[in-house]
Amino acid sequence: MSGHLGVKKTTDRVLSNFFWPGLNGDVVRFCQSCDICQKTVKKGSVMKVPVQETPLIDTPFKRCAIDLVGPINPPSEKGHRYILTLVDYATRYPEATPLKNIDSATVAEALLDMYSRVGIPEEVISDQGTQFISDYMKEFTRLLDMRQLPTSPYHAMANGLVEKFNGTLKSMLKKLCAKEPRQWHRFINAALFAYREVPQESTGFAPFELLYGRTVRGPMYILRQLWTKEDTADEVKTCYQHVFD
Repeated sequence: MSGHLGVKKTTDRVLSNFFWPGLNGDVVRFCQSCDICQKTVKKGSVMKVPVQETPLIDTPFKRCAIDLVGPINPPSEKGHRYILTLVDYATRYPEATPLKNIDSATVAEALLDMYSRVGIPEEVISDQGTQFISDYMKEFTRLLDMRQLPTSPYHAMANGLVEKFNGTLKSMLKKLCAKEPRQWHRFINAALFAYREVPQESTGFAPFELLYGRTVRGPMYILRQLWTKEDTADEVKTCYQHVFD
């Protein structure tokens, strides 16, 4: 559930529960020694995405951005070739689900499943993929009383919020399932958890914290609790010390 999110987000994650002298340097060395990251991160310069003003939305899931990732090669062991993604504008809270095909009915069913967890948005931003602008999807949008906001053709960055998340998700999955590439569908929830619990630069807060009003009880929190328990077995503490060392 670590997500392999790089130095900055790993540092933020550790600082949410721990501090020690030289922490920053230790995190840098830890990330640089990660064999999976060294094998999967592209070397060389990375083109930066142009900075755009994002409208302030104060109500979670009032406005959402949706997109599709894929076709993914190799497909999952279960036959999934795509991932439907959704990001909330207010909290940056993401959702994602694997799909075997991307016809309008399948996408609509997956969106309805997401909405059952987070609520039905008022506005939905998407590109002009046929599955998003079909008559079927227009009727689906009308029945749920949502406003559909398609972006300009051939201008992906008009939907930059979800596009940026897609890039992060693909990078995380590539690292998480490096040894089992056809198991990527099983790692989506772990990647989502890691992304949701780390503060975002744009808001200063973790998506989970903004949505639920509390800090998530994640792996680092559990590690701190176990480490500070007075009755923790000596051999367990030795394992923790080994991790910190």
